[in-house]
Amino acid sequence: MFKQRLIGALAYLIAFVILAGLASVSFFISYQVFSALLTIPVIDISVKVGITFAVVFVVAALIIQPIVRLQNAYLEHKRVQKDVEEETR
Repeated sequence: MFKQRLIGALAYLIAFVILAGLASVSFFISYQVFSALLTIPVIDISVKVGITFAVVFVVAALIIQPIVRLQNAYLEHKRVQKDVEEETR
């Protein structure tokens, strides 16, 4: 029983080490390819423009979301106020 659990634990450890090694190698290769691509001016500018668009979109979403919530709360308040006025008549 102990030997089976020890073999199972070693198998998981070996699998983890292999996956960590593959992740490291793929990260290194991706970094090298991306760095090489960024030396091309057109790709460099395209990447910078894409990142800028993404940042602007995220910031706009973060700014607009509370405004929409505030508007919905105000409209709900007005609806409730109107209902109360109709009931008091």
